[in-house]
Amino acid sequence: MLDSIYLCAVITWAVALARIDFREHRLPDRLTLPAIPIALGFLAVKRPENLGFAVTAAVVAMVAGLVAHRIADLGLGDVKLVPSVAILVSNAQNPAENLAEWLVGMAILGGIHAAIHISITRDRHSHIPFGPAILGGMLSVAIVG
Repeated sequence: MLDSIYLCAVITWAVALARIDFREHRLPDRLTLPAIPIALGFLAVKRPENLGFAVTAAVVAMVAGLVAHRIADLGLGDVKLVPSVAILVSNAQNPAENLAEWLVGMAILGGIHAAIHISITRDRHSHIPFGPAILGGMLSVAIVG
């Protein structure tokens, strides 16, 4: 029962963030930052053996996000979102596999979204929100995996 409630909460949070990012091209701190300790708390209860992996994955994801922010214009909201998502996808028997699936799903969804956006607007330099791809990749892992 707790897993179902948790999954519904994560889906609601992800949909809310995706809507905001699509509409306002930002991910608010009030929704991204509190998700980190909440995700860690759930993981500590559900799979405490994965905490070390999850924290490492969150730090690596955030550092990679900061690098992408500097060289590829990834938004800071996206950078603050990836640690919580890395922790959330670590809630599995094999967290490394889930993390890899999330990264692949995020890349595919981001590429599809960018291709559709560019084909419609014909503007390769416009802002493309990446939060929905980050969250969509996470949800595909959470629901399917």
